[in-house]
Amino acid sequence: MNKIRAGISMFLVVAGSLAAQAMAQGSAGYPKEPIRFIVAFPPGGGTDVVARIVGLHLSKSIGQPVVVENRAGASGIIAAEYVARAAPDGYTLLVGGSGPMVFNTLTYAKLPYDPVNGLIPITVLGSYPIVLTAKLDLPVKSLADLIKLAKEKPGAINYGSAGASFQVPAEYFSQRAGMKMTMIPYKGSGPAAQALMGGEIDLLVADIAPSVPLAKSGRARALAVTTATRSPVLPDVPTVAESGLPGFDVSLFSSLAAPAGTNPDIIKRLHAEVAKVLQLPEVKEKFASMGIEPGGGTPEETVARFKREIATYGPVAKAANVKVN
Repeated sequence: MNKIRAGISMFLVVAGSLAAQAMAQGSAGYPKEPIRFIVAFPPGGGTDVVARIVGLHLSKSIGQPVVVENRAGASGIIAAEYVARAAPDGYTLLVGGSGPMVFNTLTYAKLPYDPVNGLIPITVLGSYPIVLTAKLDLPVKSLADLIKLAKEKPGAINYGSAGASFQVPAEYFSQRAGMKMTMIPYKGSGPAAQALMGGEIDLLVADIAPSVPLAKSGRARALAVTTATRSPVLPDVPTVAESGLPGFDVSLFSSLAAPAGTNPDIIKRLHAEVAKVLQLPEVKEKFASMGIEPGGGTPEETVARFKREIATYGPVAKAANVKVN
């Protein structure tokens, strides 16, 4: 019996040693080849620009090229599924964000990837507000005016947005304000912005990138930003919280994730390197010019954010019956 126990103990020691060696070999010398950033949105958009800025500086610090590859479409599902099915070797990473990691889970009955178990969040790259922008001939000068008008004419005011990442927060705002608007879907924030300038919609609910040029050129009226504090690129535009809904704080984010099963040491290395990149003065300056707050939190903090937002917006999406077939 003692010999059997000794044999089992020896087996466990050897097995543990082999497992440790395998883990070490999986991360030793990483990275040895170029890393691909699979971006869930088209070239030129905010997430794409963030990916290219981070990728450029990351390549310098790790000594390997970072190649940005856009796989846009289906609210980020195409890119997320591609990365979730990729080899978990740290060379294929998802640059997605609020849509693939939070809102898709709330609005799609079935997804071809598992945001919780199929991907490992590494960090949030950057966060940014949504802007509520009105066409010039809409008879409102402020968010309070908009709420008053919408309450007087339930459903008469419409807004254009691109996907659940904007629709669910818009519904959250409407529910908090006790009003109702009608959503007009567009394939992107750019086309929705064009529709606003053409008078096709009353309100644009979009990220800061297409909203700032409209407001600064005087072609539309920015009523509010959704974050707790004002945006440095729209300093004269009040927050929703300032405009009558205390505590309102909504931001979208771009994030970095790896396929499930990726070596924890690789995740740790990627987080450390990206966090350093996000603190570089030139990166912070570029982000600030775009109205983006740099991220850099740990994988655990990133997961916690996803969970908080799913808990916050889940009831909103359900109450508004926001569903995508």
